[in-house]
Amino acid sequence: MSSSRVSRQRPRFPFAIRRFYPRQGASLAARRAVPVARLCLLALLAALPALVAACGGSPTPAPGVTTADILDRTARRLDAVQSVHFEAVVDGPAYIDTNRTIQLRSATGDIVTPDKMQTEIKIAVGSANIAVKLIAIGADKYQTNLLTGQWGPAQAGFDYSPTVFFDKQQGLSSVIGKLRDVERLPDETIDGQPAYHLKGKVSREAITPMTSGAIEGDPVTAELWIAQDTANLLKLVLTEPQTPNKPKPATWTLTLSRYDQPVTISTPQ
Repeated sequence: MSSSRVSRQRPRFPFAIRRFYPRQGASLAARRAVPVARLCLLALLAALPALVAACGGSPTPAPGVTTADILDRTARRLDAVQSVHFEAVVDGPAYIDTNRTIQLRSATGDIVTPDKMQTEIKIAVGSANIAVKLIAIGADKYQTNLLTGQWGPAQAGFDYSPTVFFDKQQGLSSVIGKLRDVERLPDETIDGQPAYHLKGKVSREAITPMTSGAIEGDPVTAELWIAQDTANLLKLVLTEPQTPNKPKPATWTLTLSRYDQPVTISTPQ
């Protein structure tokens, strides 16, 4: 072995990290300060996985949050709603009139609690598919004529109104309180919002006011997606049980958004 001294090689790092190693000839104070800087860098690197998960990873259930806690908070939030935008889609037969001649296909509109609603719905009457607009202000209900499109009083027997969704005795909060066999599924993201995903059963009687008796069979399967931060109900799917008389169960999908934003609903002219 050569008698010459072997020089110690300094480790090679990218520029950002190399700055935390002292230069040759640095003062004693600078050398003592370096370990602190290194520790700060290591702490930052160790925290990166958590930061990445927080920014774009899958939502992680909050520790200690039970299914009962989620449902209770959601029910209280629904009872406090002032206004909301809704979209409902029905897959399968769903009659919304007492004579069972009008089937609901979809509905989009706004609700102002406790008793105002404006919506455009798509219905099937026999083999014809028709779009009709509805407005409800208290006990007064109006609809556009199926042929002319002109506004007039809602026809007899066609008095369904989605405002019932926020009725404290018959609406969504009441249904949530009557869910049974509830299970918590993996959390999901709905429209960019981390959401709890729950699934349970509810009696047909409990949801009849909301569906005007259009959902048949018992019990009905209910799936809910609930915003983790606000407890807003983002999505609800109701599915009929399969029966010999109805091989294709109807499914109602309700999406709620624009909570408590200003909405004006007035008597049509």
